[in-house]
Order: sequence, then C-alpha cells, then structure tokens
Amino acid sequence: MGVTLVRTLVTGVHTGTTLKYVRGTIRGGRGDSLALPSDLLTQGEVLDGGRAEGRFDLDVGVLAIAGPLRLGAVVRNVREPEFATEASASTPSTRMRLPRQIRVGAAYDPELTTGVPLTVAFDADVRAYATPSGSRRMVAIGAEHWFLAKRVGVRAGGRVNTLGAHERSATAGLTLALRGGLYLDGHGVHGGSADEKGWGVAARVSF
Repeated sequence: MGVTLVRTLVTGVHTGTTLKYVRGTIRGGRGDSLALPSDLLTQGEVLDGGRAEGRFDLDVGVLAIAGPLRLGAVVRNVREPEFATEASASTPSTRMRLPRQIRVGAAYDPELTTGVPLTVAFDADVRAYATPSGSRRMVAIGAEHWFLAKRVGVRAGGRVNTLGAHERSATAGLTLALRGGLYLDGHGVHGGSADEKGWGVAARVSF
C-alpha cells in the first residue's frame, strides 16, 4: 500500500516519492528456493511459525527531459526494512532485509522531431542486490513502436544479469488501444531465473 507524490523542481526536471507500508511474514522450513514463485507461496502457507510485521518505507525517483532524450534514476526500499522470525528456546531469531535497489536509465524518443513513434531505452542497476535465486545486477535494453495511428504498440527487449549465473532473458509485449482511453496490455518473459519467467495480461484506463 502506498501513496505517490510528484513535484517539478525546474523546467524539465521532475521528482517523485512513493511512501509505502510494507507488511510481511518470515517462516522457516525446508524447500526448493529455486521453485516458481507461485509454488513457493503455496509452500509458505503450510510452514509453521512466523508473525506478521509492518514497516514504513519509501521509493524515490528523478526524471530529466531534454528534447527527445530522457534520463532517470530510482532508489527503491530506501530504508531497507527488516523482518524477523520468532525466536524460541532452541532456535534463534532470523532476520531478513529488503535490499536497497538503485537503478539508472536513459530513453530516446524522437517522435516530436521525426514524427516516428519509436522509443529506445536502456537501464541498469548501479549496485547488486540479493534475491532468492542469488545476487543480481541487471542490464536491460528495449524498444517500443506504435502502428496504425497509435492503435497498436509493440515492445521487445532483453536483459542480462551481470552476476552469479549470468541469466539472460528476452521480453515482448503488445498494447491495443481501444475506444474511450481503454488499453489492453500483454507481456511475456522467456529465459532468466525462475522468478522472472512468465506472462501477464492487464487492462488500464487513461484520462
């Protein structure tokens, strides 16, 4: 649960902050940490112990726009909230921290000067962070192009983990602009670690 605040610092430079309340439970047990996220959630429901805890945290970001060029940076989990398991006479408490993530990126959108609705973007993690499948520091590149008077948008890209197993994954997406500002989005991810693979479909309304 969160609230996002956006402010323009100077012309072309904008900053935003998401104040969020994070609630989590840590439970201990044996299992395959590389299983699919859906399977891990099912396993977690049957483990013993654990108590729910809540923490306040925030994400911050900045975006600079100069003609067709956009530069941005985001910091997630600024306070790095910690959660802990319940201690017992035979088992000490175990603590887990949500790692701070810092990411920078750039995008080139020449539509205003060339009339071509094409965007090319690049982003990368500044520092490594831990995940259930190992350390991760991602580098990604992608492009988006619109057709048929911006009724159909197509996206494609790829990303690689520069640490650990050096996983690589390819991504693709499609957006259909329906009437009344209604959009239908779909995406898929192939390759990479178990927690990256998958697909999704969503609908959104733009005003």
